[in-house]
Amino acid sequence: MVNDAELQYLRRCVELATEALEAGDEPFGSVLVGKDGTVLAEDRNRVASGDRTRHPEFALARWAAANMTVGERATATVFTSGEHCPMCAAAHGWVGLGRIVYASSSEQLAACSLSSGFPHLPYRLCRSARSSPTWW
Repeated sequence: MVNDAELQYLRRCVELATEALEAGDEPFGSVLVGKDGTVLAEDRNRVASGDRTRHPEFALARWAAANMTVGERATATVFTSGEHCPMCAAAHGWVGLGRIVYASSSEQLAACSLSSGFPHLPYRLCRSARSSPTWW
């Protein structure tokens, strides 16, 4: 269960995901928060650039490796709009980041994909089918 402060970080992730979607990208956004609740870094999906590794969770892992001590990374939390993919989960683990809190699970994203009838990149389709995104 998330508390009110954590819910604010998840809302920011959804805002970043919406920015990504509006920029023609897949809707994912992430926020890195320090032990004291300070937002340290944030990013949105940027894979439309042609680089399929430009996930926000991966970018935050790289940022943390360059800017935080091992101890700071271990007590930090990554908030994200969607559950980590395997690439991002590995980066998270290798860098030694702490907790992950996500707004939408992979199972929920897969269900959205199946309900849309399109197995690939369902996020735009799910969003356009309703007045609000189904991934949050």
